[in-house]
Amino acid sequence: MVKKKIILKLVNGFHIRPATKFVKEARKFSSKIKIKFKNKIIDAKNLFEIQTLGISCNDIITIIIDGKDELRALDSLVNLLKSFKE
Repeated sequence: MVKKKIILKLVNGFHIRPATKFVKEARKFSSKIKIKFKNKIIDAKNLFEIQTLGISCNDIITIIIDGKDELRALDSLVNLLKSFKE
């Protein structure tokens, strides 16, 4: 299992467009991928669950990944989040 805390720098928060891209990328991997925000832990492959978190600009999330391709998944998802320009 791997974990990584990330500060989201999305001006409009983790709204539908970046969340959809994140879910599509997460679904490429066989590992279980979760997002922890405040007291909630959700399935990062489920767009609806991500939207229920209400993640805003400069919020800190933790990505938790467990599985065979966890390191590749973590690297890919962190790079995706860092690439968002808003």
